[in-house]
Amino acid sequence: MKDMRTSEQLREKIYEAVKGVTAKNVGVAFSGGVDSSLLAEACRDLGKNVTALTVAFLNGRDIETATEVSKALGLKLFHELVSLEELVEGLKTALDLIEFDRIVRLENCASFYYVFRLASSHGLSTVLSANGIDELFCGYHVYTRHFGDERTTTDLMKTLVETAKKDKEEIDKLSAMFNIEYICPFLSTSFIDFAMKIPLDLKIKSKDDALRKHILRKVALEVSVPRSAALRAKKAFQYSSGIHKAIMKLARKKGFTKKKAKATGLHSGIEAYIHNLRQSTE
Repeated sequence: MKDMRTSEQLREKIYEAVKGVTAKNVGVAFSGGVDSSLLAEACRDLGKNVTALTVAFLNGRDIETATEVSKALGLKLFHELVSLEELVEGLKTALDLIEFDRIVRLENCASFYYVFRLASSHGLSTVLSANGIDELFCGYHVYTRHFGDERTTTDLMKTLVETAKKDKEEIDKLSAMFNIEYICPFLSTSFIDFAMKIPLDLKIKSKDDALRKHILRKVALEVSVPRSAALRAKKAFQYSSGIHKAIMKLARKKGFTKKKAKATGLHSGIEAYIHNLRQSTE
């Protein structure tokens, strides 16, 4: 009964968050996973014209998944496979604009640079993403390490939500380049307050829980998100999209090995490569 009541309330809160988006025509950063599929379905149920937007690097696996799920949802999809040469442009642009604090932030910002470029090329001026869901519903693997410790898990959740908010501020700098409004409905104060109060046992079941986000997946199934998407295991965007491997490949091509990086006081070839790119943008 607790599960059923909470899923009903969560569904209402998801739709309430999306209702706050005034634009009629929206692009949704789309991977074909549960979060972006649920967001797209909520937008469509509320009468918005939804276009799914997918970018990938090195390989097209994310594009294949997004194509399959977007067809099942009846969504229009635009996608782009970004070459290594083009990726350098996106990395330099991001580094020139954002406050760089860690590689994951750069990877997310560079990826959204291409999402916004894709949206702009198709006349879209509003782009939504489901950022915030993994933070609020124990989507990341790090949550399994603290299973059973409610205080530590809650503190971690608060920290990750604040990090997501700060990352959103940096991504906004890239959306402004294309005159695009970038919106994260699930990082609204009211949604965060509600989601934080959902019992942890509805989000994560054990220290070996590879799926997590259970109550969210239940809602997704209830609103007709395909099972393949609703029950797809979490894989961090930087890995599923291929951008992390793409940057590693660029680093190797430029001769930034782990051995050379350590000789300069850095930890990895990718870190040395990004350090070099940052210097070139100054």
